[in-house]
Amino acid sequence: MAGIFAARAGAKTVVVEKNTAAGRKLLLTGGGRCNLTHAGSVDDFVRAYGQAGRFLRHALYEFPPESVIRFFAEQGLETRAEPDGCIFPVTDRASDVRDILLGQAKAAGVQFVYGRGVERIGKDGRQFKINLPDGVLTAEKVIIATGGASYPKTGSTGDGFAFARSFGHTIVEPRAALVPLVTNGKWPGELAGTSLDNVKISVTLEGKGFFTTGPMLFTQDGIGGPAALDMSRLLADYLPAQKTVEIAVDVKPAMNESKLEGYLMEQLCRYSRKIIVNVLFELIPKKLAGFLCRQAAVAETTGSQLKKEQRRKLVQLLKKLPVSIISTRPIEEATVTRGGVSRDEIDPKTMQSKICPGLYFAGEVIDSDGPCGGYNLQICWSTGALAGKIQRGRFS
Repeated sequence: MAGIFAARAGAKTVVVEKNTAAGRKLLLTGGGRCNLTHAGSVDDFVRAYGQAGRFLRHALYEFPPESVIRFFAEQGLETRAEPDGCIFPVTDRASDVRDILLGQAKAAGVQFVYGRGVERIGKDGRQFKINLPDGVLTAEKVIIATGGASYPKTGSTGDGFAFARSFGHTIVEPRAALVPLVTNGKWPGELAGTSLDNVKISVTLEGKGFFTTGPMLFTQDGIGGPAALDMSRLLADYLPAQKTVEIAVDVKPAMNESKLEGYLMEQLCRYSRKIIVNVLFELIPKKLAGFLCRQAAVAETTGSQLKKEQRRKLVQLLKKLPVSIISTRPIEEATVTRGGVSRDEIDPKTMQSKICPGLYFAGEVIDSDGPCGGYNLQICWSTGALAGKIQRGRFS
């Protein structure tokens, strides 16, 4: 996107891609479907980005979600919004998104250099020198759009952090975000593969309450799925500095405790001879039902035998299942990188470095990230477009 907008602005533009083909990481997004962006206003996006929202506001207004949708629609790729607000191409193919980007870049005159990673970027006066394994490129301006350090097999190996640091930029420690969480205790492994369509995960950090919602999945060593991945963004700044962070999972967020207890009482009366696990199976997956019954010490208890305090215990477990988080999975498994080039050292109106004139940043290399659902690709589109179109010159 940065290359497209730079070339459209009249700059002679070269994209240096160390992979042998473009868009390798893009092809993985949205499970191969490419969640382009999310439904909502710019202000909605700003709030979703938390502390990075204010920095991103200008870029978002310059190239908002509706402009992204229109950009692809003008090339024949229509999109649709799913019930949760995620926006996908109607074809459900990330390759279609990649092909349009490549086609538009080439149509604008962008040149691509494949299979040669940048070894070093230097500056001599007003001219940048980009060292490749087999030669040197020169440019008046450089946009670093190398991504973070997540999914390194796609080429996202943190190169941009080293380039930025060489020009004096501060790098906020890269951490895993949108990544499964690891628990203290092996019990989630007993439920591995069990999924829940919608949960609410709550946590209190430094006296403030936070929560995420969405599907959740039990894994061999913890929890995954969108709700857990979004929670990982909030915990990334606290783990592993804190030995454990206590979270609570509301398994049935659509029902308050009173309504849930009333429902249980009704079911227990109706199926009084059934053991509790088989009654709960009507409400939640059987493996989870069995685990909760063991926790409440009612695994062999029937509906008619269940005492009030035991029923209350089950309701509490369903509404506030305690989970102790000790870490995230490695950054190599993360969807995005939290951290990166400090926002304080980048002009939000241009994406230009405040330290080195002519040096720009776009995308995940910047210390900014968002929740699941197209928010992180929107950062890429908006910052890339802004960095590309802001000035004329020779870009690389």
